[in-house]
Amino acid sequence: MEGVTLCMNYGLRRLAELGVKPTQMRATGGGAKSKLWRQIMADIFNTEVVTLKVSEGAAYGAALQALWCWRQQQGEKIDISDITDEFVELNGNETARPDKKNVEVYRELQQLQDDTSAALREVFAKHRKFVLR
Repeated sequence: MEGVTLCMNYGLRRLAELGVKPTQMRATGGGAKSKLWRQIMADIFNTEVVTLKVSEGAAYGAALQALWCWRQQQGEKIDISDITDEFVELNGNETARPDKKNVEVYRELQQLQDDTSAALREVFAKHRKFVLR
């Protein structure tokens, strides 16, 4: 769980370089049901992690997007945020907030993972060539 979340945080930090700075993360799907994983995410991302009342975000999101398209096709001038504001509800009982002590530990661990990944790039390239031959 930590390794996966540290990898996700790599991507989140890249987005931050582009100006995307979330104040809240929303976790959906099977992993979001784990209280431990939600806490790990909050500590690594250093932001609040919430879940939705409808836990399967991908299917629900697709349904909301289909509703938005259908309503536009009917001639309605509507933003997707109007749909999500109406139908997406947070599950306040499962909110995880960062623990400052853990945030510092994960910052150190993130740097170790980043350094290890950078050091192995050449090895990964050799491995890819080996696999593809």
